[in-house]
Amino acid sequence: MNVFKFSILSLCLVSSSISYAQLEKVKAPTIELSGHAEKEVTPDEIYITVHIVERYDGKEKSTLEAQEAALISALKAKGLDIDKMKLTNGYASYVRIPWRSKKDVLASANYEIMVGTAEEAAKIFEATDELDLSSCRIGRLDHSKREQFEQEVRIAAMKDAATKADYMLNAIDSKRGKTLLVRETGSNQQPVYNQQYGSRAYDLEMSSIDKVGSSFQVSFKKMAFESNVYVEFEIE
Repeated sequence: MNVFKFSILSLCLVSSSISYAQLEKVKAPTIELSGHAEKEVTPDEIYITVHIVERYDGKEKSTLEAQEAALISALKAKGLDIDKMKLTNGYASYVRIPWRSKKDVLASANYEIMVGTAEEAAKIFEATDELDLSSCRIGRLDHSKREQFEQEVRIAAMKDAATKADYMLNAIDSKRGKTLLVRETGSNQQPVYNQQYGSRAYDLEMSSIDKVGSSFQVSFKKMAFESNVYVEFEIE
């Protein structure tokens, strides 16, 4: 009987030791903080949308093909790479022409051209203005090294969190232990889109386009790559 009681007591002690160890593990001291990093870069992928509509110059119809050919010729003359020009969509509508007995079909199309600098973008605006094309706008901005910058700011945000933990713990003679939790709480790494439409409509928050005489001056707001992280470290 005594042996039985001793066994139960031993089992209770072992169980209590395990529970206490688990409780100690749960209550291990930690430090929780956030890390932040950002990087601003000038976009090097500038997508410009040119809208072309068939029209009548007098009684002569200016077709899509003719206006497209004129645009390509103008862009080549300005030293631009027309291989980066593509048709994005097109449609047609019936309209009544005063001097014709029947309605005519006037087609329209959007062309997207990608350039790398503000100077090249200005040349496209100049060309479309010279040809009196329907409209020209900046569709979106991006950067060719997007993935690299995304990684850089995430790493920098983690380092920022670790640096904060180190100097805060150093103030109380403690050290940062292993990382227990990492959560990205926010990022801003998407391409910049222009949500405005219409004849020569621009988002002034991302670009500035001014016409001086017959020339255009174009500048862009820098793109921001940003990362915010929440990190929990063990305190040694």
